[in-house]
Amino acid sequence: MTAAGPLILDPLVPVPLVGLLALLLGGLTLWVYWLTSARLTRGRRVTLLAFRLLLVLGVLLLLLQPSRVLTDPRAADTKVTLVALDTSRSMRQIDVDGRSRFDAARRLLWDAGVAPRSGSATPEHIRLLRFDADAGPVAGPLDQLVPDGATTRFHQSIQTMLGSLATGEGADALFLLTDGHDFELINAAQTALAARARRVPIYAIPFGGDRPVRDVSVRITSYQPFHYVKQTIKINAAIRPLGAPYETLEVVLLREGREAARRNVVVRDEALVNAEFEVTEPAPGQFEYAVRITPLTGEAETANNTATTYLNVIDRKLRVLVIEGRPYWDTTFLQRALRRNDKLEVDLAAGYAKGRFHVVRTDAEREAFKLPANDEAWNAYDAVILGQSVDQLLSPAQLAGLESFVDRLGGVVIFARGDAGEGEALARLQPLAWGETRRESATLKTSQDGRSAPPLRVLAAAAEGEAPPPPLLGVRRAGEPKPLAATLALASGDNDFPALVHRRYGAGQVLSVGVDGLWRWAFNARSELGNTLFDRFWDQTLLWLVNSRDVAPGARYTFRASTANVLLGEKIHLRVIEREMDGPRPPPLRSLALEVSHEGRPLERLTALPRSPEDKGRLFTEYLPQRPGPHRIEARLPDGSTQVVRFNVFEENAETVEVATDTAYLRRLTEASGGRVLRPDEFAATLQRVRAAPVSSGTDTRLEPAWPRAWVFWVLGLVGALDWYLRRRWGLA
Repeated sequence: MTAAGPLILDPLVPVPLVGLLALLLGGLTLWVYWLTSARLTRGRRVTLLAFRLLLVLGVLLLLLQPSRVLTDPRAADTKVTLVALDTSRSMRQIDVDGRSRFDAARRLLWDAGVAPRSGSATPEHIRLLRFDADAGPVAGPLDQLVPDGATTRFHQSIQTMLGSLATGEGADALFLLTDGHDFELINAAQTALAARARRVPIYAIPFGGDRPVRDVSVRITSYQPFHYVKQTIKINAAIRPLGAPYETLEVVLLREGREAARRNVVVRDEALVNAEFEVTEPAPGQFEYAVRITPLTGEAETANNTATTYLNVIDRKLRVLVIEGRPYWDTTFLQRALRRNDKLEVDLAAGYAKGRFHVVRTDAEREAFKLPANDEAWNAYDAVILGQSVDQLLSPAQLAGLESFVDRLGGVVIFARGDAGEGEALARLQPLAWGETRRESATLKTSQDGRSAPPLRVLAAAAEGEAPPPPLLGVRRAGEPKPLAATLALASGDNDFPALVHRRYGAGQVLSVGVDGLWRWAFNARSELGNTLFDRFWDQTLLWLVNSRDVAPGARYTFRASTANVLLGEKIHLRVIEREMDGPRPPPLRSLALEVSHEGRPLERLTALPRSPEDKGRLFTEYLPQRPGPHRIEARLPDGSTQVVRFNVFEENAETVEVATDTAYLRRLTEASGGRVLRPDEFAATLQRVRAAPVSSGTDTRLEPAWPRAWVFWVLGLVGALDWYLRRRWGLA
């Protein structure tokens, strides 16, 4: 039964501050009332002053918070001792006197009498648990328990252990036999707080050493939806050399299971080491490439030494539309270079008067040319290149369709000569506003953001192997780049100005060229016609931009996955995209069935659907793989064709490679809960001492504020109302 003690003060703010407020408010009240009520009788002034001082006194009393001490009798709890054994995979590590950590912990439990060597009975008032991702009771004999947990979550497990205590049941201690690995990343103090609230100190007995194991793992870090035949393709891999400093790794590139290249990678003290291979495919198709590292001596895990990716190689031509309202040398050389490229099919619309233009096409047998009228018509092209004054040829509605082509359909637009014309849509597409052109000699200099871009690597290779590119003829002043814009190259002359600026715009991309004179790169006595620096620069620029598109060149339907490598437990995102093409159109794409198989065996069917009514011709779905290894998803499309996505699912288990004992974490956890870290030889004695401690039954005390009562606020409100009423009645404002 709860007993109430005398009233005490439990101030909300320090008492000296309350005293200071009392002096200030009381003095101010006296002064103001004495001046403003000078024409009232003494009795009325005293009455008003008393009411206002009562209000001030009430506020001060609330700040002092008068409280009553309540005493609750606490019944003696039934006490048990919780003993938990870590069953995660890191406990398999053999580093405790030639035995695994798990065997050493299990033997300690047997020696301390916590569990019998045969059978599953435990001493009275001792509860034996196991934990990894979560906690649970040890149901069978201890010698049959296996450490196979895929991860360790201390916070979740300890909360489950404490939650297993029944009503009226307490625990005198929680003992953890573990190596201290925690992959939940919750602060140890927060976990200890849950135990401290239940008055359960935590004791930890760490097992294992603090040296990392030897393990090398590799992951593919490059992925593009498709590549072109005879194109140089870079396969990049990140290698994590754990416990292998200052060693030489043998890295092998496999193509369809056969060795394609081999190199040695020297490890220093880096956490990650990069390996890069360049490949080309002479024919279209889907090809499996794998990066494999020769296992080290004594390596803990070799399953993560191989990473696989899939290259989708095509030979369809890219459709490019060039629109120029005011032709110049740059346009002439550009359209000639594009028409020489056997990867491209080019349409050129060159204006010679407002609304009038002539057309040059590499495929003269195609249907009559029309400037695109909406985003679907623009989407028939893989990339659009704009010159200047294109608003003389395109209406505002057509320009709005161009913007939607980039924003919604993932299109590619290149501003080849700075500003392309007037109009809000063009202004929104531009990565930055270009100013006046300055005629000055300048050279192109790659920026930090542009070093990985293929067209800039072409320039770097040319500077090393050929004569340096001729200087540019002019540069444009540039405004502030918009969000998500990256300056790939600078024009270096009297000053540095942005020259090539790239920006992600919605689902698509925009590249803007702010210099004049790139056409001079077409003149080089050391290069043959069709393979000049100018040709190679634009070839790589278009391939680089188009390769990131959702849609494949020359195809009505494109079936794509978000990646070629998926971590087990994560989803892969799939999309099917229809685009406007010549010829008869199949039925509208409203849904599509996908067949999933694993290692040649069918698994399940998926259905791709639009995410919203606006997703016309675009279907989406996702898949959560349940097992590692190669997977295949097949899509049968409305035009009768079949497209296949292949991807690899890998399992990355830090429990088997990050196995150094984390004693520091255990120390923070135990000390914050009121316990400590024990040596194995201290376990039995500490367990007996904890069990022998008397069970205390006493009282719990708490403070309960006395003022949160309805009548308190009614009284304060009544005093304030009377003060206001009398002031008005006696003629005061």
